[in-house]
Amino acid sequence: MLNRNRNVNKQNGHQKQNGAQKSELRGKNAPPYLERETCLGRNDIFVVEKMIAGGGFGQVYRARNTETQEEVAVKVERATTNDSQRMILESKVLDDMLGSKHFPNVYYIGPYHSYNFIVMQMLGKNIGDIRKMMPNKKISILSSVRIGIQIIEALSLLHSKGWLHRDLKPTNCCLGLDEKRKTVYLVDFGMSRKFRNDNGSLRESRTYCGFRGTTRYCSYRMHDRREQGPVDDLWCLYYSLGELIEGCLPWRDIESADEMAHVKKILKHEDIFHSMPSKFASFGRNLRRLRPANTPDYTKFQNILAYCVKFVDDNAEFEWDVMDY
Repeated sequence: MLNRNRNVNKQNGHQKQNGAQKSELRGKNAPPYLERETCLGRNDIFVVEKMIAGGGFGQVYRARNTETQEEVAVKVERATTNDSQRMILESKVLDDMLGSKHFPNVYYIGPYHSYNFIVMQMLGKNIGDIRKMMPNKKISILSSVRIGIQIIEALSLLHSKGWLHRDLKPTNCCLGLDEKRKTVYLVDFGMSRKFRNDNGSLRESRTYCGFRGTTRYCSYRMHDRREQGPVDDLWCLYYSLGELIEGCLPWRDIESADEMAHVKKILKHEDIFHSMPSKFASFGRNLRRLRPANTPDYTKFQNILAYCVKFVDDNAEFEWDVMDY
């Protein structure tokens, strides 16, 4: 059962002092938000052990449930005006997806002094870091296909609840641990958005939208600040697979977002995917046919991936689990 304290800090956890906090350090660049042995949650059952990761906004700690001895992850962000909204949004998404495959279990959500935190299932490495660990900085086609099929299943579940991820990329896809090491989990929902109303109808489309996502992986429509739909999450997957399989994307060294958008519009499938069988080209063709309001045929996209290999064995070990480091 999910325990939560709904009284999360919504803004201004750290007030500016003499105007000095405009460039306040955040995430991995900031000093640790939590000290070792900090107790969190109802009855203080979660005890912080050490910081294990940091991003642009928050920090992630390893902690232990003292009642079950389970190792858990604690994501912490400052309760400033902008950052607090990201964690509140993430908690809503994870609450909606609670118990769904490919989404981490959440055990507690609440405030701690001038921070907000989420206690969740501990996961393994993200797919982006795994790719960088590989000898040639690539993941095999077979493993990439298995990962892609699982991510499509995860997106279908997320979209069925009316949510878009809006920042799907290799580093936001993690593998589980131990018996869950072959399962892909989606993480980091701080940029998510509801595209359906509670009654299932589509939200009214905006004529101009602020950019959300990561330029390297986003669809060319997102560059144009147009309203996103389920298809845009699939475009992010398409480009993510390109990086996993080929080791990099053609626009890796392009800094201008406008130039990157232009390259995405004119490049052909074979310019991105040199190693994949030609039948995979239908993945991109089907994406181009979809409009933001369309519901994708998720099974079709999974089948396109599956047809690129002889056999998909979900019980086989991934190559990194049998490598000698």
